[in-house]
Amino acid sequence: MAGKKVLAADDSPVARALLSRLLKGAGYQVVTAADGIEAAQQAYSESPDLIILDITMPRMNGYQVCRLLKRDPAVAHIPVIILTGADSRGTEFWSLRTGADAFMIKSAEPVDLLTTVEQLLAQSASRSDEPVGSLPASPGRMTPGPEEILSNVCALMDEELYATTIERIELKTILQNLQDGVLTLDLGRKATAANRALCQMLGKEERDLLGRPCAESLGEPAGAGTLAAFEAALRGDGGGEQDSEIRHLSGHRTPVAISAVLLRDFLGATVGGVCLFQDITRRKDIEALYEQMRALAKAKNDLTHMIVHDLRTPLSSVIGGMQTLEAISELDEAQQEMVSIAITGGERLLGMINSLLDVEKMESGEMQLNYAALSAGALITAAVSQVVSLVENSGLTLIPQVEPDLPLFQGDADKLSRTLVNLLGNAIKFTPAGGTVTVAVQREEEARSLLFSVRDTGEGIPPEAFGRIFEKFGQVESRERGRTQSTGLGLTFCKLAVEAHGGSIRVDSVPGEGSTFSFTIPLSAVASA
Repeated sequence: MAGKKVLAADDSPVARALLSRLLKGAGYQVVTAADGIEAAQQAYSESPDLIILDITMPRMNGYQVCRLLKRDPAVAHIPVIILTGADSRGTEFWSLRTGADAFMIKSAEPVDLLTTVEQLLAQSASRSDEPVGSLPASPGRMTPGPEEILSNVCALMDEELYATTIERIELKTILQNLQDGVLTLDLGRKATAANRALCQMLGKEERDLLGRPCAESLGEPAGAGTLAAFEAALRGDGGGEQDSEIRHLSGHRTPVAISAVLLRDFLGATVGGVCLFQDITRRKDIEALYEQMRALAKAKNDLTHMIVHDLRTPLSSVIGGMQTLEAISELDEAQQEMVSIAITGGERLLGMINSLLDVEKMESGEMQLNYAALSAGALITAAVSQVVSLVENSGLTLIPQVEPDLPLFQGDADKLSRTLVNLLGNAIKFTPAGGTVTVAVQREEEARSLLFSVRDTGEGIPPEAFGRIFEKFGQVESRERGRTQSTGLGLTFCKLAVEAHGGSIRVDSVPGEGSTFSFTIPLSAVASA
């Protein structure tokens, strides 16, 4: 890059001399300028390949020179380095904001400056097909005079001021039209701005809030909640949301959710915070309604539990009396049949009562499982024996399938047996004569669990019903028979019993082809044989 022309602008003769000597020693041509206006004129008249600007110079500073040159297409392609001795906090930021290609401190090593010059010249050359320096400053144009340069700088500053003002007006408009309240704070926890929504919540004007401590401006309890959110943001806790309320001068209270984020300056330093006040009146109303519904549901469940629990004792007495009556040999055949029907109905009702009580205990976590070492094959055999009479009366075929050499496992025999009986009972109930019900168990090696399944060839369950059949009192309407397939409490009990063992239950069904209910029981604690 030797032989390229570099413009060096600095108001210090010593600095210009040192910079000129360094650049010439590296083989560059050097032209100099002692102030900002002279530097701008030299950029047009000398067409340098690179410009080095000091920041603080008479008549026009380096920032203004760089802005002026970078907005004119005739000279905007020339790389600019801002070289300054002012190593203040914002000099690099503002230097690069003016459009400068690089920023350096005068105390930097000379070799670093030369390296930067060489890199920028190489980049400039790669961006143009023509050799660097061959682009005319402005075809047929004279070098601008000081008045024209100052006029252009004033026009540029006016444009930037206008753009900044418009941005501030737009931001102010957005904030004022937000439905949520907004308050900005400085690091002294004093209010610096407030939007219309917040002022309406408080019944105050913005001028009544500005410059005053946050707690004083907002009052209690919103002031304390705002400070807590702001302090959390300062600690880096994310400015966790605080539920509070804003009190209007009239006494009206608005429940709000308060959140805070930090405000940072152009260098990332924290200078304050923005607090948002979201009106949560509707949410609070919904929460209150939800609590009322929970209270009503609890009262209903308590009443149901009381009624059901109190029914069990007299019903057991009725069943016991009917069984005693059934044993009397003097009853004729018709009387024996009526007593038998009454006993069957009573036992069914007692079973429903027991199931409801068991479901409630499981839901509340009050039911304890009695773990013991169990055999999957024995469980299926016991369940089949309890439904065999139903199978015979229905004209169905019941097929048990037990994979050989299954390990013993830990479980509650009564709960799992009732689960299988419930699933078998449903399958038998909804499978037409001549159909097949298959109950099976096998080992799932990857999941380390036992998979129990009950498959039938009945009319099936529509997919839209899968989500509710395990709910308490969930029902499915039969499309073919026009009646309700009541899964009642049985499937709810099955789901809770399986989940209590750490397993899961599911249904797969195709209408017209049958259904398969399956559940898994983990083998995480395999019992020793």
